[in-house]
Amino acid sequence: MITLSYSIDEPEFMRAARAYWSYSGIGDRGNVLLAVGLVLMGGALVLWDVPTGWIWIGGAVLLGAMTIARNLLWQRGYRKMVKYRAPITASFMPEMIEVQSAEGESTLPWATFKKYIETPEYFFITMPRRGLSIIPKRACKDDLEIEALRDMITANLPRAKMRWT
Repeated sequence: MITLSYSIDEPEFMRAARAYWSYSGIGDRGNVLLAVGLVLMGGALVLWDVPTGWIWIGGAVLLGAMTIARNLLWQRGYRKMVKYRAPITASFMPEMIEVQSAEGESTLPWATFKKYIETPEYFFITMPRRGLSIIPKRACKDDLEIEALRDMITANLPRAKMRWT
């Protein structure tokens, strides 16, 4: 059994969210690079008197607005979540995970979860219907405990495929 105690404040939650977005789709940096590319291409087309250049520039604005909206929605979501208002204690066992948080206590079998994602700073365990648990690696005592946790997670869940970022 591996037991971790941790808390996640809003800035760390947003860092974790950006790591999750980068792994599972396109992160903020990717969106900014795409928006810059769209502006440059659109600007060049406008300079060459090609009217569709404005569509490219509009796409860049839309992409930027979507990125800002996603960040604001996740920040708002964090502020509404009860479980992050107090420390979280999670116990990982071969057959289940027990969690104690401000929301209460829960015992969930591994079959409840869908996949896992590992980034340099976090483990993410996904649930059906867009559920997500964030486990910061800093909660582990040392590298051996990170390895033991990784072994427990990989023995029970498939890894989510990384998409381009």
